[in-house]
Parts: sequence; C-alpha cells; structure tokens
Amino acid sequence: MNRMANDTTPGTTPRFDALVAEAGRIAVSLGHRHTGAEHLMLALLRDPDAVPTQVLAELVEPADIDKRLLTLVTSPTYHENRHSDRPRPDPHRPRS
Repeated sequence: MNRMANDTTPGTTPRFDALVAEAGRIAVSLGHRHTGAEHLMLALLRDPDAVPTQVLAELVEPADIDKRLLTLVTSPTYHENRHSDRPRPDPHRPRS
C-alpha cells in the first residue's frame, strides 16, 4: 500500500490484503462487478484462523451466516437493492 509521508492511516497486513483479494475473487465467482462489504464478510467467514471468525464461532455457526449471506447476494432482488449502498444525506446538516 502506498502511503504519503504525512498519512496517519495505518498500513495493512498481508493477511488483510489476502482477505480483500479473496473478497474480490468471491465477487467475481458470483458474477458481481463490484466488491463490497458482503464479499468481505464472506471471505472473513471462510477464514477459520481470523480472530473475528473465531469470536463468531463462539456465538453462532459461521457456515450458517455464510449460507444466509450467499442466499441474499445471489437472490434476484440483490442488484435491485444496491441503492442502500449510496451515501445517505446527513440529517444534521442543513440543506442548501
């Protein structure tokens, strides 16, 4: 990851980069032309060594979440509902 000298954003780890790459592969395998949070979640759920997945596994079965999420992102209405990813207006900001 290229970062400017004054950038205070932390760098990424190889594990994170691999997770993002896997999310992209999942998106492609589903025929999607974007990679979104849903693909990142699927990639995370499929990595049993990831700490968040281990925490989830203490509470629920990650495979069940994976199956439900996959059902949603392959449903006929998935692309119709993509509008929910658009930025929402700030209700506290005055309109011009």
